[in-house]
Amino acid sequence: MKGYSYNEFLEDLNRGHEIHFIYKEENYYISGQNFWKFNDADSEIAGEDTNELLQKVRLEGKTLMELWNIIEINIIF
Repeated sequence: MKGYSYNEFLEDLNRGHEIHFIYKEENYYISGQNFWKFNDADSEIAGEDTNELLQKVRLEGKTLMELWNIIEINIIF
């Protein structure tokens, strides 16, 4: 989704939207309090709120903010 900014991503999460994205050909899901890699129940991460969740989530040791330019937003619910 071209032109979709990290700030818009944060706003959507805080509004309760669910976002599916692709990173290195793998599919991921994030909502305001949960994150996981599709088909990998062990990857689930939970947070009290969006901020805590985003602090916990790391892909190859990097935050979603650090990876933003290479993440492909697939679907926003």
